[in-house]
Amino acid sequence: MKVIVMIIYLMNGEIVKLPVSLAEGQTCSDRFMELVRPLDVNVLYQNKIVFLYYCQTGKGEWIK
Repeated sequence: MKVIVMIIYLMNGEIVKLPVSLAEGQTCSDRFMELVRPLDVNVLYQNKIVFLYYCQTGKGEWIK
């Protein structure tokens, strides 16, 4: 398991930084989909619309 930081930008201007762990072979996108609720057009995180997200290592390197 690898611990990373997921940064989620919400439409209301909030920025959420979550420490999350990735299982072997799991991607940032896989983990993101476990944390959100997809709707027809939008994706919700804690009932707020997600604008974008990305993942980084603890040292700030981007994860695909």
